[in-house]
Amino acid sequence: MRLRALLRQHRDGIRFCALFSAYTVLSFAILYVFQNALVVPLNRHLAWISEKLLRLASVHASSSGPVLTAGTFAVEIRSNCNAIYEVGLYTAAVWAFPASWRERLIGTLVGAAILYVVNIVRIASLLAVGLLQPAWFETSHLYAWQAVFLLVVATCWIAWVSRIRPVA
Repeated sequence: MRLRALLRQHRDGIRFCALFSAYTVLSFAILYVFQNALVVPLNRHLAWISEKLLRLASVHASSSGPVLTAGTFAVEIRSNCNAIYEVGLYTAAVWAFPASWRERLIGTLVGAAILYVVNIVRIASLLAVGLLQPAWFETSHLYAWQAVFLLVVATCWIAWVSRIRPVA
């Protein structure tokens, strides 16, 4: 009886966790299945757009496929370095939360756009770190930016939830 009462009391939270888990698995499975059709072109696009933005900032950069080069340093944008899985995680959280279809769609699009821009900043900053302080590249790439990205995903989701469900 106590378990049933506890489950009933936390029904909304349990529902969110179950949906979030299911949507996360679904989004990652879709990204895995469409790796060549979606993720590989995205990696090339990110290198290309990063090159164009760096050139606007007077940095001599070039891109070839998913590889972005500036000076003597190059980065290759790989499948886990393109923010697509972070977008999938964010999208799963948005769609698991009780909201209207319109609110979910707008939240997904705005959040994905923010994560896209943050990823471009990430790529440019990692290229700069690689050029200026190559010894710091791995730490920046594997630890600092991973933490920042999770923080950005969480912040986007909390901001979206706060917007659609303001605290009284």
